[in-house]
Amino acid sequence: FDLDGALTISSAKYHGAAATFVQDVVKDTFTVVVPNIAVAGTLDSVTVFYSGTPPAPATSIPSGYNFVTKNSTQKALFTLGEAFTGHTWWPCKESLYDKIDSVDLIVTAPNTYKVAANGLVTEVASGSNTITTWKTRYAIATYGINFAIANFQNYQYNMTTGGKTLSVMNYLYAEDNTATYQNSVNGVQTILPMFVSVFGVDYPFLDEKYGTTECTGNWGALEVQNMTFVAKSSYNASTLAHELAHQWFGDMLTTNTWHNIWLNEGFAQYCESVIYPENMLSAATAATKRQSLKAAVTTTSTTYVTDTSTADAIFFDGSTTAAQPYNKGAMILSMLRAWLGDTKFFQALKNYLNAPGLKYGFTSVDSLQKYMEATTPGLNLTNFFNDWVMKKGYAKYVISYAPVNKGIVIQLTQSPTSSGQGYFDMPVPIRITNGSGLDTTVIILDKRGVLYNNITGATTGTNKISFLLSQTPSSISLDPNNVVLASATSIGVNAILPIHEIVLKAAKSATLANLNWKIAADESLEKVVLEKSADGIHFTELKVWNELVRQDQWYTGTYSDDLRNAIQYYRISAFDKDGSHLYSNIEKVTAVEAVRLQVKPNPATDKITVTIPASFQDGQLKVIIQNVAGQVVRELEWKNRNVLQIDLSTRDLSGGLYNLLLINSNGEQVQTKFIRQ
Repeated sequence: FDLDGALTISSAKYHGAAATFVQDVVKDTFTVVVPNIAVAGTLDSVTVFYSGTPPAPATSIPSGYNFVTKNSTQKALFTLGEAFTGHTWWPCKESLYDKIDSVDLIVTAPNTYKVAANGLVTEVASGSNTITTWKTRYAIATYGINFAIANFQNYQYNMTTGGKTLSVMNYLYAEDNTATYQNSVNGVQTILPMFVSVFGVDYPFLDEKYGTTECTGNWGALEVQNMTFVAKSSYNASTLAHELAHQWFGDMLTTNTWHNIWLNEGFAQYCESVIYPENMLSAATAATKRQSLKAAVTTTSTTYVTDTSTADAIFFDGSTTAAQPYNKGAMILSMLRAWLGDTKFFQALKNYLNAPGLKYGFTSVDSLQKYMEATTPGLNLTNFFNDWVMKKGYAKYVISYAPVNKGIVIQLTQSPTSSGQGYFDMPVPIRITNGSGLDTTVIILDKRGVLYNNITGATTGTNKISFLLSQTPSSISLDPNNVVLASATSIGVNAILPIHEIVLKAAKSATLANLNWKIAADESLEKVVLEKSADGIHFTELKVWNELVRQDQWYTGTYSDDLRNAIQYYRISAFDKDGSHLYSNIEKVTAVEAVRLQVKPNPATDKITVTIPASFQDGQLKVIIQNVAGQVVRELEWKNRNVLQIDLSTRDLSGGLYNLLLINSNGEQVQTKFIRQ
C-alpha cells in the first residue's frame, strides 16, 4: 500500500488476526504479509492502524491534506487527492488502473462542524460529537475520495433528471450561506440538464447526489466525485460548469495516465469555454469565449504532459514551452467537432461515454480515437491524434485563392509554429464572401498536404481544392469562428489555376438535354469531364474529353444526353496538368412540368407540414434537407404519404434558410425553401 512516511503504522490485521507488516518511510509504502492470496471472486480483508499528522501540501496547488484556521475560533480541514496525494492521509493504492468499487468514510467531529464527502450521508449524535458516515457505491478512482470538515451549513435543493429526484447538497461556511453563494450554486439547476441534453447521457451518479463544498484559499476547484470542492473565491458559473462537466469526463471516465490529463481537463475546459456559453449565454459571449480559448494556446505548447512529478507540473506549469492540457486539449475537441460535424461528433461522445469497459472506468487516447473514427467508415485519425497530442505548437498557413465564375480554387501551404514539428492533419474552415450576399464557410480536410472536401470527400491529390458557389467570391478568411488551431501568415489572390472562367449551359429538346460548355484558360488543360446526377448531390462520369483544342484562350464542347429521368443535373470539371481541377456551375434539365411543393408554416419554429404533390404520393419518397452551403443536414425516407410533418427542434437544424428536396421512386424531383427561426 501507499502511505506517507510521516504517518506511523502501529499494527495491521488480516481477517481480524495480527499480521506482519513492513513500512518504508522513504518510499512512502508499506507491505502487509498475508498467508494466502485470496481466490478471485471472494472477499478478503486487511485492517491497518496508523496515526500521525499528515504533511502539508508541498505545491502551490493544495494537493493533499489541508488543515487551516479560518478565524480565532473556527478551523477547517479538506483533502484534495488529485493528482496522487491520497496517501498523505490514508493507506491506499495511488493508481490509475483499478477503481475502488465501494467506500465507507466515517468521521467523528465536534457537533458544531459538518463533514462533506462522496456518496450518501447519515449523521448520528454522540455526546458533543457527531459521527458522520458517507457511503458511495459507484466505482471511484483513488484521487476522487476526499472529505472536508468545517462549520458548514447544507444549502440543499432537489431537481429531477432521468426520471429521478437528484439532491444537490451545497456545504457552505455558515457565514457564506447567503443569497450570493446560493444564487451561484442554483446555476446547477440549469447547467446540469443542459449537459445531459448535449452529451445524451444522464448525470452519472444519479443514485447518490451532486453538490459543492466550500474550501478556503484561492486555488480553484476539484472534481471530487459527486461533490465538487470549490475554493471560496471560485464560486462562479464558469467554474461550476467546468467542474460539473468533470462528473462525466474525469469521474465517470477517468484518464489512465497523468500524462494525458487532457482527457479530463480538455473536456471540462471545452465544456466551460464552448458548450456552456453556446447553449446558455449570448452568441456574442460564446464567440468571445471561443476566441479567448484559441488565443490561450501558445505556439510551442504540447497537450501531452511530460513532467508528472508534482501536481503543479501537471496542472499549473506556466512555461510557454510546456503542456497545456486544458486549453490545447479543449481545442483538440473543437477540431474533432469541425472535422466530423455536429451530428457525428456528439453521437461519438455519447457512444464514448456509454462504452462498455470505459464507463465508470479508465479511458485512453486510443479509446477516444476509436469512438471518433467509428462515426465514419474508413476514417483514420491516427495522424490527427499523434500530431495534436504530442507535437508542439500548431499550424500556420500561406493561403492563395483564385475566384472564378461561381466558384473558387483554394491553395493551402502549411508550416508549424514550432520548428521541426512537421505536418499537422486538421480541418481548415474557410469563410468565402463577396459584397452581394455570398457568405459561406467550407471545411477543408488537410491530410499531410492533400486537401479533401469535408462533405463530398472529393480531392485533387494536391494542396489545391475547388468549390462550387452560388456567386463569384471576392474575399476569403481563415477560421472565422475560432474552432481550429491555425493562423494565416498571408491570404492573397493568385493565379493558382490557369482557368479564368468555366461555364456550362443546358437546354431541353424533346427527350434530350443539350449541353454546351466553354472554358477560358491561359494554359493547356489535361482533360474535361462531364458528370451527371439524379439528385444534384451524387454525380457520376458521363463523358471525358482528352483531346482539347483551344481557340483564343477558349475551350468549347457540346453533348446531348437522353432524358430518361424527369429531372437531370449536369456539371463539368476542368483538369490542369498537375491534376488540380475546377467544377462548373450545376445545370438542371426538367423533362416534365414542375410541380409545386407547399410548406407551412414558413418561417417555422418547431415543425413544418409538407403537402406532397399527387405525382409524388405513391411509393418510396426520399426527403433531403440542405443548408445554404448545399450540405445535406438530414435525409429521410417515407412511403405512400400525401402529407409529411418534419421536426425542426433537433440539433442538426439551427436557425437559418434551408432547401427541401423530394425525390420519388421514378427519380422525379421537386424542391422549395423554408426558414427555421
